[in-house]
Amino acid sequence: MISTAYRFPAFMVVSLLVFLGVLRVSTRRRNLNPAWKQVSWVAAVVVIGGMLFAKVGQDAGIPWWIYYGVPAGLTLILPPLILRFTGGELVAYLALAFLSPVAIHAMFSMFLGWHEYLPFIRIPYLFR
Repeated sequence: MISTAYRFPAFMVVSLLVFLGVLRVSTRRRNLNPAWKQVSWVAAVVVIGGMLFAKVGQDAGIPWWIYYGVPAGLTLILPPLILRFTGGELVAYLALAFLSPVAIHAMFSMFLGWHEYLPFIRIPYLFR
């Protein structure tokens, strides 16, 4: 069997880049954008920390609602608190935070046939 160990790091890198974009779009109307260091550590905790927690939790047999719930909660709470979102920023952030994982999953599923990102949402591979 061909190893698929490279997929998790690929998911993580793409997710991190997309999440940085989500934060940038959400705060784009500010006169003074959040400091790059602050945005970077928030993104690292949410994405890298969240994905590692989910991976370890899944591998350890923790219930899905915990290994998906904790990172989801972190995603919903940490950036708005640390980056002090306004009402409009929060609305944009929440919409993008919910839509971006589905978009990432759709792209990986449709174009590469990798269905592990959100395995409970079945999206067919286009090239079979």
